[in-house]
Amino acid sequence: MIKRLLFLGVLLNSFLAISQTIEFGPLVQYHRSAFIFEDRTKIIVGDDNINYGNKTTESDSHIGFGGYAAYYTENTFSYAVDLFYVATSSPNYGDNTFHSINLIPTVGAEIGNSNLHFNLGIGAGFMLNKPSFDNVKDVQPRNYSAIDGLVKLALQYRIKELMSIDGGVLYGVNNVVDEQRRFHFYIGARVPLNLLID
Repeated sequence: MIKRLLFLGVLLNSFLAISQTIEFGPLVQYHRSAFIFEDRTKIIVGDDNINYGNKTTESDSHIGFGGYAAYYTENTFSYAVDLFYVATSSPNYGDNTFHSINLIPTVGAEIGNSNLHFNLGIGAGFMLNKPSFDNVKDVQPRNYSAIDGLVKLALQYRIKELMSIDGGVLYGVNNVVDEQRRFHFYIGARVPLNLLID
């Protein structure tokens, strides 16, 4: 009986030690969104090939919101996943707006003992609609994609057990319509609700 109680105590203590490094809660972000597409008027000559350059539209403001879960190890590494809604649009394209739910797993590392973390993520955006793009010069309303790949690069400042502030870029890997890829700058905050309630 004593061995069982001792084992249960060790197991409970291990669980509590791990739970101090697990966070989950809401996130809110301010985004500046735009589209990137191939610019056939610019030619880039490399060592062995010739490519077209890229053109970026003007940016538009949007609020993203959702939730996150993160695990911080004792040796400065972190593993997290963000699930959030955000819109993508540009003033160049009128009221044509993509709405998406985005799922982005990330890995991170603390820079020294500064509470500043560098994060890299690869995930997917799930499109909820197909804007018409009627009478838009640079976009043909064809080849819509329901899912696009996203790469996330971000810096995060973590105030332990209170909140984190992060900012970075989201870059669309593939086209969401015609030859248009999504591009976002963002800054946001996340609150570890489980630690605040505990």
